This record gives sequence, C-alpha cells and structure tokens, in this order.
Amino acid sequence: MFKKNYKLLFLLFFNLLILNCSTTNPTKTDVKIKDYESSGSVLNAISLGVPGAAILFLTVDINNYKKFNLNEKEIKMHTDAIQIMLNYAPNGKIVRWSNGDRLSSGKVRVVKTYYKNERYCRIFQSYIKLNGAEKHNTKHVCKINNVWEF
Repeated sequence: MFKKNYKLLFLLFFNLLILNCSTTNPTKTDVKIKDYESSGSVLNAISLGVPGAAILFLTVDINNYKKFNLNEKEIKMHTDAIQIMLNYAPNGKIVRWSNGDRLSSGKVRVVKTYYKNERYCRIFQSYIKLNGAEKHNTKHVCKINNVWEF
C-alpha cells in the first residue's frame, strides 16, 4: 500500500513538472499570468514520511497552475485578437476578447505604427486578466514577407 502511494506521488509530481515546462518563444502568447510561490515541497514532505502533506502541496500547486494560466481557448482568443489588431486596427483602437467559461478577458491595442528598413512595424500593448490576476506587455513587431515577426 505504501509503495503505491509513492508511485502515485511520483507520477503526480512528474506530471506537474512537465506542465510547468514552457517555451520562451516570444511569438507565442504568454500563458502564465501570475507568479506564485509553491505551497510547499512535495519531496520534503515525502522524505519526512508525510505523504498526506505532499498530496496537499501538489494539489494546491496544480490548482494555482490552472487558475493563473490561460487555457487553449483563451490562448487562441488572445492570439486572434492580436492578429486582428495588427492587420486591421488603427493606432489606439482596442480589440477585446472574453471567455464566458471562466473569469478571463483581454485586450490589445496598437500604440504606434512606423516604417523601419522598408518594413511596416507596430508597437502594441497587451492586457490579460484571469481570476483577478493581471498581466500587461508591450511588444514591437515588424511585417516581413507578409508575416508579423515578433
């Protein structure tokens, strides 16, 4: 019975570790909205012989991960808003999105448009709100061969 608990905890910890791996590719929408501290060390709790605490720490960490990271639908909505804004919106025009399934919304707007090295470039601001947490970014993009390069 005790060995099964360790196997289960190891699998849960491994899944959490994989879920927390992310890319630094700036062309993708930032998924993480809020930095949060881990509730406690799962490995320390296991090493001290308190598997119940380890499960509790892991559960809280998974809940925080889900609560403060955009899901696939929200990522698509935000990315689509960025593409619409970059391709069609004049400076200052806000493009908004909202997910009715949970408390998430966002907006993007072009701050400045300019030409550099014969390229069409824009500076835009991005704002996302998810479960009370907020994130704001400003990015520069240029259109190269009809594709926005971040």
